[in-house]
Parts: sequence; structure tokens; C-alpha cells
Amino acid sequence: MAVFVESPWPWLLIGLALETALAIVLTQTRRGVLLWAMLGVAAFVGGGLIVERLVVTDREAIENTLDATVSAVRHNDVNRLLACVASSAKPMRNQARWVLDRVEVQSAWIHGVEIKINRLTSPWSASVSLIATGSARDRRGEIPYETYSRRVVVNFDREGDRWLVTGYTIEGLDPSHL
Repeated sequence: MAVFVESPWPWLLIGLALETALAIVLTQTRRGVLLWAMLGVAAFVGGGLIVERLVVTDREAIENTLDATVSAVRHNDVNRLLACVASSAKPMRNQARWVLDRVEVQSAWIHGVEIKINRLTSPWSASVSLIATGSARDRRGEIPYETYSRRVVVNFDREGDRWLVTGYTIEGLDPSHL
């Protein structure tokens, strides 16, 4: 059922299939009453699209937090980045300040996002595996690397109606040594 509130495609495909079937029947029978049925299907699909737009699932909320996080990193905006991090994650908040003070991010993006939500924990938690790619310049000139691409696992907790970052691990790198 979540598929109907996470993507407009099911609504559009069902609407297209029904409208096509009704159009075929209309051309065969030439019964004008089928136009009313077609109008009803269009209204039903339109309503479904509105519902899909208005309902924000946990998965979409996590994706929104990820997008906000990437945008904040891309713009070197530590305050916007900290708004995506749980207040209880003090070491991570300090690390974010240190990293964005140390480097100037030139580009950042993520792909290959896989979200796993655990509703059995209190508060609910999620683990997001993704590939982070980007480029940055060390303001002190001590770090020779300018581009990176790493698999990252980001941990989230649900606080109220928001999903906030509580920690992360980078494949092949221990963030506590940054």
C-alpha cells in the first residue's frame, strides 16, 4: 500500500490502463456514457496524485533529510548541516563543525541509496547505505586528496515527526580518527 504514497507512477499507470480500456470500449460501442466513466477515472487518478503528494512516508522523510544534508555540505553551511543532526549526537556535531571548518566542499552528491527502517526500536531507527561522492579542498593544504567516493552507512533516529542523523560509518575509514 505504501507504493501508492511514495511514487506517482502507480496512479499514473493505473489511470493510463483504465483510460485506454475505456477509450477502446468507447470507440467500439460509441456510448457517450463512457465519457462520464473516463472523467471519473481521471478524477480518481487526480485525487490519488494529490494524496501521494501530501502524504510524506518515513522513507520520504529520510530522503528529505539526506537531501538537506547533502545540500548543506555542498554549500559549506554548518548550521544547515547541524539542523539535520540529532542534538544528542554531540561528537558527530563537533566533528561536522571541524570538518566544514577544515575543508571547502566544491561538490557533493549521493547515489545508490538503500533505506532500512526499524520500527521495533524506541525511538524508531533507520540505517541508510549509500555512496557519497564529491570533491573538497583542504584549507590548510595538508590533505592531498581532493576527490572522494566511499560507501557510507548513515544512522537515523526518529525524533517527533523528523528523522535526524545520529551517526555514520565510512567503509575503510574510522570517523573517530578525523
